[in-house]
Amino acid sequence: MEQDIKKINRSIKIQPLFSAFSDDLIFLVPIDTLFLTITKGLNASQIQFMTMLSMIVGILSRKLLLKTSEKIGNIKSIRLGSLLLLISAVILTFAKQFPIICFYRIVFELAFIFLHMALIVLKNNLQSINKGADYFKIRNKTKIMYSITTMITSLLSGYLFNLNNYLPMFFQIMLCVIMFSMSFLFFEAKVENKNDKVEENNNRKVNLRRITLLIILSFAISTTIIKLGQNNSKLFMQYDFQKFVTTEMVTYYITTIVFISRIARLLGNVIFGKVYKRSKDKMNIIITLFLSLAFILLIVGHFLNIAIIYKVIIMSVGFFLILATRDSFKLYLEDVALENTKKEGQQKIMVDMEIYRKVFSLIGSALFTLILLKYELIVIEFMLLGMCIIELYINKKLYIELNNKIKSH
Repeated sequence: MEQDIKKINRSIKIQPLFSAFSDDLIFLVPIDTLFLTITKGLNASQIQFMTMLSMIVGILSRKLLLKTSEKIGNIKSIRLGSLLLLISAVILTFAKQFPIICFYRIVFELAFIFLHMALIVLKNNLQSINKGADYFKIRNKTKIMYSITTMITSLLSGYLFNLNNYLPMFFQIMLCVIMFSMSFLFFEAKVENKNDKVEENNNRKVNLRRITLLIILSFAISTTIIKLGQNNSKLFMQYDFQKFVTTEMVTYYITTIVFISRIARLLGNVIFGKVYKRSKDKMNIIITLFLSLAFILLIVGHFLNIAIIYKVIIMSVGFFLILATRDSFKLYLEDVALENTKKEGQQKIMVDMEIYRKVFSLIGSALFTLILLKYELIVIEFMLLGMCIIELYINKKLYIELNNKIKSH
């Protein structure tokens, strides 16, 4: 038993470092478009097709992925995910033909489905030593580490790319090898399933299925709002600024805003980490209100007839709020999902959350693309604000359901 405690503590300690360095191909992210276009010779339509294809394959592979993770278990799923991430980096580095490069993206998407099992391992380990409530704190620490790491790699990758286009990818492959080796240090504790008793004794009062549905919906909608909001709002600001200043000044404004937004994301993790300690289950409602404010500021900034500097400040603050809320949304919903799911259903809800995120993102991207064929970006901003209102309603319902569950204990 003492030996297991040591393994559990070791697994908890390495989780933030492991996730911070394997949450993405961190050396590729800052130069991904440069690497794909300049080094690999792809055009914008090929990149878009590759992204869409990988998402569709991920969605269609849901049952197979779930069966695989259930069969091999959480620990081996982490190892498989780490291996697939390494394979994706190798394929992208050495592939020359477009179909093979597409295969990189598919392997990359599948890797993260399996890597999500690390979250289950973390939650179970914390519950085994009566520290289940520390999940958000540890995951928040991971995101802070990730934010700092990506700020460093954003500068380092650009420098390495200018020396040699392939240098960032060679560094990425080495990092993936290290992460794959680290995956063998994970250990998962066996924990008693508390939710079985809750459902048996309070079947009428507590509807775990309804809670699960609300969690998945909230996760899918919030991640879609943030992803599409981040991408479209940056372009929205660019077009708006171009009406008042030169292209050179617009470039200066946008690059500065993007750099500060990385700091905003880091500060958001720190601030919302403290908010979580006080608000708990009201967390998602608070974050949604801030996200709604983000789009209100972007819309108001667009319509205000004021000096360009004030317009830039108002719209920038809106953009910063999108980035500041990005991680906290995911962390809170991960925690709630694992806390309110039976042990045998944890893998399913992790896979479902990721798959439905892809489905909503795919539908949203397609819908927004069609809308932009006829309307301006301001319409998208209003639609995103409308989605925030729907998200707020879902989160309020989730808050009520969670409160009902607590009262029923």
